Amino acid sequence: MHPLRINVVTCNIWNTERWSARSRALGKFIELFSPDLFCVQELRPKTRVFLDKALAGHSRVQDSFVGWTAESNIYWRDTMFSEIEHGAEDVKIKEKGHRALFWARLSVKEHDRSVLVATAHLTHQRHPDESATGRSPRIGETRRIIQALKRLNRKREPLFFMGDFNDAVHPTDQLHKAGYVSSFAALGLQPPPTFKCYPTAAVDPGRLALSQCIDWIVANGEARPIATSVPYFFFNDAAPSDHWPVQAVYEIDAH
Repeated sequence: MHPLRINVVTCNIWNTERWSARSRALGKFIELFSPDLFCVQELRPKTRVFLDKALAGHSRVQDSFVGWTAESNIYWRDTMFSEIEHGAEDVKIKEKGHRALFWARLSVKEHDRSVLVATAHLTHQRHPDESATGRSPRIGETRRIIQALKRLNRKREPLFFMGDFNDAVHPTDQLHKAGYVSSFAALGLQPPPTFKCYPTAAVDPGRLALSQCIDWIVANGEARPIATSVPYFFFNDAAPSDHWPVQAVYEIDAH
């Protein structure tokens, strides 16, 4: 049996900021790039309704925990996957709200195996505590995420972890050492910036401008990357978010 190819996308969809200007761009991006697995951060009830329509051939986690509506969710293509179980691990992310390590174990319909898909949104670099102390909370957050992933991941089960890591260095370094390699590193590619997306981010001249890769997809050795990119996608003079999405195509074996 041939390996299964999976189109994986992660995107911080920026709450509802400038939503009227960029909602069509997000919908068009989903239509054209057609992810099989789609993880989002900064989800809100309004944008979840939009995504449910845009991803009509997909299912997502349904759960009473508010974080699945007001922070993150995981969408999967119905013809390829079905849900086995899901959860939200408290990994003590410092930001206010409902951030966690969100995960879903999915059955691969074509093959006799499962995959583990997870997403998180780590603490922002300009959090007041980090600004005052110079110490990054993302290091501890990543350590706790790695511990949770090791516990959740079954033997020989492909694992995909992705999201807004709010860091160009430490989380991916820690994850790499733990066996979770970024799609760019695995293919020997330089990761391009994912944040901020101009002009959609609406940063005027004279204000702080940022350009760094803080959104990532990593996987364990049971998934082989075929291609990866940061699509600099615009539609009607707007991008889908103030973050560029990250896309990767992986292969997994039948057994």
